Amino acid sequence: MSAAKAGSPRPAPATVVITQQLRPGREAEFRRWQTAVNDAAAEFPGFLGADVTPPGDAQSEWSVVYRFDDIVNLKRWLGSETRAELLASGTGFFERPSTQHVLVDEPDDAGVTVVVSHPVPAGRESEFIAWQDRVTEVERTFRGFRGSELHRPIPGVQNEWTIIYSFASAGDLNRWLESPQRKALLAEAPDFRDFEVHRIANPYGSWFPPSKTGEDDGPASWKTALSVLVGLYPTVVILTLIITEIWPGGQLWISLLIGNILSVSLLTWVVMPVVTRALGFWMQPGRDPRTDMIGLACSVGFLTLAAVFFYLVTRVFWTLP
Repeated sequence: MSAAKAGSPRPAPATVVITQQLRPGREAEFRRWQTAVNDAAAEFPGFLGADVTPPGDAQSEWSVVYRFDDIVNLKRWLGSETRAELLASGTGFFERPSTQHVLVDEPDDAGVTVVVSHPVPAGRESEFIAWQDRVTEVERTFRGFRGSELHRPIPGVQNEWTIIYSFASAGDLNRWLESPQRKALLAEAPDFRDFEVHRIANPYGSWFPPSKTGEDDGPASWKTALSVLVGLYPTVVILTLIITEIWPGGQLWISLLIGNILSVSLLTWVVMPVVTRALGFWMQPGRDPRTDMIGLACSVGFLTLAAVFFYLVTRVFWTLP
């Protein structure tokens, strides 16, 4: 797996990935407790957000991801008395002690993500890195492999080397985990076989960012649909006018293809980030009815004004000689 990224003059964002095996029948209590933990984390300096993800399959655990703007602020939260008291009050929810992996720089978007932690004997670091490079070269040959990152130990936080790797699907991941190639690599490095593997069910990436308090349910479906419409309608109309003006005699099938490519690109990297920030007060789950009504009125009002504006524009546009 690739070596850790070179340092930057600016502090790098820091992430802690916590995996935990929940006891049967404790989900409702756990969710209330986890919300309290997330709310407490949100009060600490540098907090950027939290994600709570339930198991993706029978072999997965609950995962909680906290993001801070740098490792200093993350350490402050991890070592706080507030967090220690909350953890002590929640020990009864779990089958065994939770695992914790601290990363500097966030992992890439992935369909299925795996966190592997290795305790490496002192003086064997170079040998371990060379072996991980061989592992990565073999992983690349497997279908669905999306990438991997190697994170060095962080003094005072964790002693293990942590590897993040991801595949497009659970099936692709299982083919790698059960492959004879992987077993051969493990057999050739017996001193590095003392490790832990934790699956995480895709907590990263979306048009709609996770809530600051870590609610995993996300926005209501009707809010998601309406917010997409807020971004989609003006984008499509503007692109249609531009394409028609630039290529008035173009064939419908090719102009639609070009328009769709441009629309998706603009929505993903330009329009939807703006829309989700503007409607962030309304998109989060658990909002009161008054906030829901304000967000609905803003969305419908914007679409109404946009429709009137484009009606006037196209009326002039299509009547010009």
